[in-house]
Amino acid sequence: MNESDEDIVELLQTLNNKLKIDHINWHKLKGKKIDRSAELISAALCQLLISKNEKDAINYLEESIKWLKGINIDKPCPSKHSSF
Repeated sequence: MNESDEDIVELLQTLNNKLKIDHINWHKLKGKKIDRSAELISAALCQLLISKNEKDAINYLEESIKWLKGINIDKPCPSKHSSF
């Protein structure tokens, strides 16, 4: 990628913004492996192509694979009404 290619950077940032799970949707999407994996893949692309950070890109991709394989599973949030 050419460093002056602002179109790619803009597209990556737009993609990342669309795929990241925001605080509003966190409880609904945090356990969905496709959503979590897509978010991590997008972050990996940003790290690789914008930041030139191969190590973090690899880490994000490895975590994404764990989500897709079902290795990573997020537990539901505790209910407000749970008793101790």
